[in-house]
Amino acid sequence: METPSKKEVSPTIDENSSIKEEIEQDVPHICKNQYLLISMPSGNVKMLNIKEDTTVNLGKFGSFKSNNLIDQPFGLSYEIYDTNGSIRPIKNVALEAVEETKANNQNIVDSRLVQSLTHEEVEKLKQAGISGSLKSQEIIQRLMESHTEFDKKTEYSKFKYIERKKKKFMKMFTPLRPTLSTIANYFFTKNPDKINFLRLDTLSQLLNKANVRANSKLLIVDDTQGLIVAAAAERMGGYGTIVGVHDGDNHNFDVVRYMNFPKRIQNTIHPIPLARLDANDPNETWTDRTEEEYKAMTEEVAKSFARRKRALEERNHARDLLFQGDFDGLIISSFYKPETVIETLLPYLSGSRPVVVYSHMKEFLVDGAQYMRKSKDFIEADITESFLRQYQVLPGRTHPEMTMSAGGGYLLSGIRIIDCPFDPSLVVKDDNGRRSKKRKNKSQPGTASESSSAAATPTATENKDTPTSS
Repeated sequence: METPSKKEVSPTIDENSSIKEEIEQDVPHICKNQYLLISMPSGNVKMLNIKEDTTVNLGKFGSFKSNNLIDQPFGLSYEIYDTNGSIRPIKNVALEAVEETKANNQNIVDSRLVQSLTHEEVEKLKQAGISGSLKSQEIIQRLMESHTEFDKKTEYSKFKYIERKKKKFMKMFTPLRPTLSTIANYFFTKNPDKINFLRLDTLSQLLNKANVRANSKLLIVDDTQGLIVAAAAERMGGYGTIVGVHDGDNHNFDVVRYMNFPKRIQNTIHPIPLARLDANDPNETWTDRTEEEYKAMTEEVAKSFARRKRALEERNHARDLLFQGDFDGLIISSFYKPETVIETLLPYLSGSRPVVVYSHMKEFLVDGAQYMRKSKDFIEADITESFLRQYQVLPGRTHPEMTMSAGGGYLLSGIRIIDCPFDPSLVVKDDNGRRSKKRKNKSQPGTASESSSAAATPTATENKDTPTSS
């Protein structure tokens, strides 16, 4: 009697382990050794890499133990309620629907005399809040009770007063998950020159004009600390290829590290130095060691040796991907002249594919726009600028914000075309559906070209020997 064959188990153990690892890397809660953003009541945002068994200091808002935050969900607000760094979730007070009112604050006298507490008493309350002996809600309640004009305020004015005091006295914070939106806003607010003053709305326009999507093959020159590379990788979701050109020997794609991408997405990014774009230069070679030399190495030296070997192999692989060409888009954000970068990388771009160049100065893109308009390789070359203004939307109080950014940069975009001045019938398609020009065979004696010229000769002779009237 034959025993029934065992059915194959799918997926395999290796696949299960990789899936488990990917799930652990891409989870909606806070994990150790990962980056996160912390939003404080003052409106400031702090970025940190959370480690186990450490203390996170938030300045005047207190400090807490990192172990109390690990494995907690993002987006909740937490309060530091004692001197031991203990935290607990609290209700994140948001602005509720405010009814329309005709009340005003015209009878309120705005002066220091309306607060009966002296400066010394307020400082004592602050110290009591820092030490944990007095809760922040109790401090705010005392300030409200000692305010002689508080009852005359409208409900909305009272709300704004309480919110200002919360920002000043409450020891609370909100951990935010690093996403393209939070990271871009964080750098644009705190250190915009690090990302070349690239604003979030301009970045969204850049991705739209470059037609970034899954299964794309993109060529990106990135001088924005990897913000554009990270944005493209997030949108592609691990499906496709990104060749990131950077200045210097080592890439500075810091934003990619802050995004906590799983390995599936990280493996789609292939950095290559700008100095290695010459196709005439050979790939780097690796001098391997003998078995005796490996045994003589210490553990740290062996790890460094393996790391350098892996980096060299990755650079050579990125060069191979570059020289294969057939890219679906070219995105440039560089301090070099756009026309020189476009001219260098244009041969690797397929036809009917977009080219997008970013700069925070319009004058920097003018020469590139003229180059693209004069060239037969581009159509629809144009420079655009996006405009962003934030609004407060409340019943009877809808108006633009008092402050806004002066600009978010400019985009030079165009479409690369293949100029075909020859007969369209000579164009054939290969297996991949790409067009190429047929090669003409050199004319040999007795070929059609020779016979055609011979056929034309008798006609000329007949005309020449036509009898004339004597």
